[in-house]
Amino acid sequence: MSELYSNKKILAPMVRAGRTPLRLLCLKYGADLCYTEEIVDKKLIESTRVINDALGTIDYRNGDDIILRLAPEEKGRCILQIGTNSGEKAAKIAEIVGDDVAGIDVNMGCPKPFSIHCGMGAALLTQTEKIIDILKSLKAAAKVPVTCKIRVLDNPEDTLKLVREIEKCGVSALGVHGRRRDERQPDQCRIEEIREVSRTITTIPIIANGFSGEIEQFSDIEKWRSATETSSIMIARKALSTPSIFREDGVLDKFEDIENFLELACQYDESYTMTKYVVQRILGSDQEHDPRGKATVAAGSVLQICKAFGKEEVFNKWNEDRKKKQSKKRARVDDDGVYNIEVSFPLKRLKNSVGFSPTPKMALHDYCVETKTPKATYEVTKRDDKRFIATATIGEKKFRSGIGQPNVRMAEQVAALAALHGMNIRNRLEGNWEED
Repeated sequence: MSELYSNKKILAPMVRAGRTPLRLLCLKYGADLCYTEEIVDKKLIESTRVINDALGTIDYRNGDDIILRLAPEEKGRCILQIGTNSGEKAAKIAEIVGDDVAGIDVNMGCPKPFSIHCGMGAALLTQTEKIIDILKSLKAAAKVPVTCKIRVLDNPEDTLKLVREIEKCGVSALGVHGRRRDERQPDQCRIEEIREVSRTITTIPIIANGFSGEIEQFSDIEKWRSATETSSIMIARKALSTPSIFREDGVLDKFEDIENFLELACQYDESYTMTKYVVQRILGSDQEHDPRGKATVAAGSVLQICKAFGKEEVFNKWNEDRKKKQSKKRARVDDDGVYNIEVSFPLKRLKNSVGFSPTPKMALHDYCVETKTPKATYEVTKRDDKRFIATATIGEKKFRSGIGQPNVRMAEQVAALAALHGMNIRNRLEGNWEED
């Protein structure tokens, strides 16, 4: 499967940025492959795979935390990058994701503390035996191609020794960032050392990375691919600040990039934190000078960011579309026989209802009284992340939402809302409670 990585323009893995909207935007502009942000093995292993009918996506989630969201448009073109220090855990991930992704890449080059503190990322560069164990274990379990991404070592000869061992593991490609573990931008990318790797390893594609400071236009991608004599080029920071760098017809104005990104963020229900992070990276210094930039900095929601760029209608359109699909969505039955319906609402909605309108629990209670059904009971559990989940029991049926809540009261109200949906009596509750 090495052809998957040959002669490609690739969006590099970037934590907090390489999520669904940015990946899709770069693919739309002309990128051939996109890498997810690095996802630590434990997070994926503890997640649940869910088909999200409202979005048309495959979600890996832990409660209300979206670990990985895969859109149909990136099928066959999205590479999952994992952070791991264990062959056993890497193999487990391969079994979990199957062929939902086009390939699995192991991060062996990130030098940041969040990656290396558990012996992952660049901490692996001097642990050849562990690298071999991870790659061979992953290769044996994976249904898709396996790759890894490294940095060059302090001694160029050590880099060549390492890549020869990696090649023996049967990987389909190798990514090489041309800086050493202790080097950062503006340290120069070590072109000659990447080139020497490419000349040494000829059986698989070598993917060069580390040129964001030198790439200003589409033609520069081929310039640096040629200079390094590699098969493909991977772009990180430049693709974050200017996603349209992948456009053969030329880069777009930054505000057009932002508007295009926001449309995808709205469509795929990206979180406020991640949406704001990407928009601010594209804005650059315009956060301080442009009215739209200042409004983004002050924004406290995706809707407020969209308003700053005239995309309020886009937000509302996708928000309403999700609500319609959510209302038609059937509950899934968990292993313990509980009907699980993923609904929630903002805490302020409950506060605003006091003295003015019935709550979900009140609506459910009134239904039980009218139909002479035993009143609902609630069982609350506290998760490891200190959020609460409640299960509502009505007769012989039980209902819950897997979206964690900040307190017991909210958990019970959300469970009641799930019950109203599951029993097809949501119309008994006045108002628009659900939060998308």
